[in-house]
Amino acid sequence: MKPHLKQWRQRMLCGIFTWGLLFLVIFIYFTDSNPAEPAPSSFALLEPRRLLPMPGKQRAIMGAMQDPSSPDSVDANKGLLDGHPTVPRDLQKWAQGQDGVENEELFSSQIGRRSQSTFYPEGDEYIFAAGSRSHRQGASKSLSPGDPGRGERAWQVKKGHRHQGSSPAQEEGDGDRLYSSMSRAFLHRLWKGAVSSKMLHPRLQKAMKDYLAANKHGVRFRGRRAAGRSRAALLCALRRQVRVRTLDGTEPPFSALGWRALVPARPLSQLHPRGLRSCAVVMSAGAILNSSLGAEIDSHDAVLRFNAAPTRGYEKDVGNKTTMRIINSQILTNPNHHFLDSSLYKDVILVAWDPAPYSANLNQWYKKPDYNLFTPYVQHRQRHPNQPFYILHPKFIWQLWDIIQENTKEKIQPNPPSSGFIGILIMMSLCSEVHVYEYIPSVRQTELCHYHELYYDAACTLGAYHPLLYEKLLVLRLNAGAQGDLHRKGKAVLPGLRALRCPAPAA
Repeated sequence: MKPHLKQWRQRMLCGIFTWGLLFLVIFIYFTDSNPAEPAPSSFALLEPRRLLPMPGKQRAIMGAMQDPSSPDSVDANKGLLDGHPTVPRDLQKWAQGQDGVENEELFSSQIGRRSQSTFYPEGDEYIFAAGSRSHRQGASKSLSPGDPGRGERAWQVKKGHRHQGSSPAQEEGDGDRLYSSMSRAFLHRLWKGAVSSKMLHPRLQKAMKDYLAANKHGVRFRGRRAAGRSRAALLCALRRQVRVRTLDGTEPPFSALGWRALVPARPLSQLHPRGLRSCAVVMSAGAILNSSLGAEIDSHDAVLRFNAAPTRGYEKDVGNKTTMRIINSQILTNPNHHFLDSSLYKDVILVAWDPAPYSANLNQWYKKPDYNLFTPYVQHRQRHPNQPFYILHPKFIWQLWDIIQENTKEKIQPNPPSSGFIGILIMMSLCSEVHVYEYIPSVRQTELCHYHELYYDAACTLGAYHPLLYEKLLVLRLNAGAQGDLHRKGKAVLPGLRALRCPAPAA
């Protein structure tokens, strides 16, 4: 009996070992094939994962690096659902303190998942590391009411100062403690206008240098630098230089195509001959969520919004009124935006634009636009001839770029300004006072690019394709609003250009 018992025990042990090995193989197989993204280690967070935007968002975020005719370059957003994610309100404690930048109350970012941005201390400067996070399906996910989200945090680790013997878990804890001071320091420097491209992560700096080297649009700046102008001198320079101009159908090739009868009879600059008193420019930044600015925004005489930014479901934060909407050419050409049918683009003034060569050669632009906005423009005008709808003239777009470069010491990216900056200058030419919301980030600053899309990219705040960093520094120089409003609301207050009293230019 004993030999048989011993043999039975051996077989039992072999069976248990076999089943255990099989279980281990199955476990490893399923964990390796798990579609969920593994939690990054503290070391992985030191390096930004991506610098390029998602397909279909090239120019809107960082620039159209791909061929616009390729399928990837017109990949659409996956719908625009209504509503907000729920957002922690702890950050409001910081905003409830003193208006000055000396406030020492800590605050944290909100909305979504862990951010890939980091602030590295380098001497007296902080490096803003650009990265991006997106929905795993490869498209932006619209935010719906009650979407809980996961608390987003920017992770910071002191460069070259890792504690000896510290574990990754300990370093993650250090990142939590470092977050508030690092982000607060950077925001304070931005609010003071004390930032430069040298403070960006080397990867983002390289992207900007690549754009400078590529010079896709053939930019040749011939102006004279005047970066040291006072606020008053800068405003008077803008009054002399900014001339809102749209296609009027009188220049070839549009004159031969019958556009003179197609475009609105009244120019955009003359829609309100007496001007508008108070106007709001509402950016689509994710930081506007949980702001409760809707009622204030709707109190203005006119409200400008951008691209496909909705109001329904977000009224508490962004308001409901829309007077004008600036749209880039991707909105017109991407079928998922339903440009010809969507209610977003009805009963408002529409202003479209598309990057053109710096020379503003209209024939060249018409033959090879960045995205072919001309066909849907004609279709829309034929369907809605009474709706004011304009295409900005390339000379106006590049005139604004010249203004930014003229008033900036550094060389800026040779790409068109952002839609935000274009909209700000248009409203400054039409209104007595312009209130700009979340162009300069508030204490709610986040890498969530747009309040209505689940997409994260640090370049949405400071730019890589567009010269966003330099645009914002220019707007900060023009700001006449209270510092408390800038910090808590992300609101800059700019004077209209019409009412300025400026000395006659020297002969």
